[in-house]
Amino acid sequence: MLTKENLNKYFIGIDGGGTKTNVSVVSSEGKLVFTGTFGPSNLLNGTEFEESMVTMFRAIIPVLKDITRDKIVLYFYAGFAGTSSNDTDSRFTAVSKKSLLGLDITVDNTDLISDALLALNVYYPHKAGLLLISGTGSICYGKDENGKIFRTGGFGYLIDDHGSGYWFGKEAIKAAMYSHYHYGEKSLLEDMVFRHFSIKDPQEVYDLIYKNNSKMIIASASELVFNAFKEGCPVAEKIIHKGADELVYLVLNCSKLINGRSPCVVLHGSVFKQEILIEFVKKKLIELMNVYLSDKRIDLEAANQIYEKYLNQKEV
Repeated sequence: MLTKENLNKYFIGIDGGGTKTNVSVVSSEGKLVFTGTFGPSNLLNGTEFEESMVTMFRAIIPVLKDITRDKIVLYFYAGFAGTSSNDTDSRFTAVSKKSLLGLDITVDNTDLISDALLALNVYYPHKAGLLLISGTGSICYGKDENGKIFRTGGFGYLIDDHGSGYWFGKEAIKAAMYSHYHYGEKSLLEDMVFRHFSIKDPQEVYDLIYKNNSKMIIASASELVFNAFKEGCPVAEKIIHKGADELVYLVLNCSKLINGRSPCVVLHGSVFKQEILIEFVKKKLIELMNVYLSDKRIDLEAANQIYEKYLNQKEV
């Protein structure tokens, strides 16, 4: 039975990636009371994590205060990009303390993991499975029948991230430069890339990608590959096939690590909005496993999971 004390508890799911952060808040009655999207929250990219979390708290607090004037208790289940920094808990605690200073709001529980692992737990909370992610970066996670977790890829754009938004963007720029300097096959990507970055002299590319936040700038060109493919560019088609091969390689190796126990793989991430990439990946995996496209809002599912966990603990 829910008491007045129970009614002041809120369960917050956060899906923090390299380009945006989705947040959902569920009340003690299991109702969605807030949903929003904020800036990127990669822990490895300077202070963007802190900036996005501060913005999130500023948006959530007035909503919760409008619902209740009494003491509020928060529970978090969150996944962030760049958790290899090993200071996720301390940085989140510092932001929350600063944001909640002087308010009758406390944080009772925080379960902070990587954004990829959060998505895996959302899709496979109690069974074996594979999750292939292609967003700004790329990684494949697998969970075996005993709940043990394995991964392939996900070592960052300087080491791998093949088949990711960054990788496709880099390949687009490379194809454009090769085309312009007659170093490779002539491609529609040459004109597309120069127009995308509003440059006339190809030398400007160097200043653009070597003197700025190159990761996001390069990733912004990823869609050009798929646009060029639609216009019949053979170079773009080769790039997409290569990217699909790299992603399938992650899946096949991760499948081996969980002893081939998963009957399916879920495709998750912004790059899988491209239908042709999904088609290529499916064709390469169709005889081995079923391939499904992600259809869940991870932050909302995370909020519901921590809410259900709280209810189960209350019943024990």
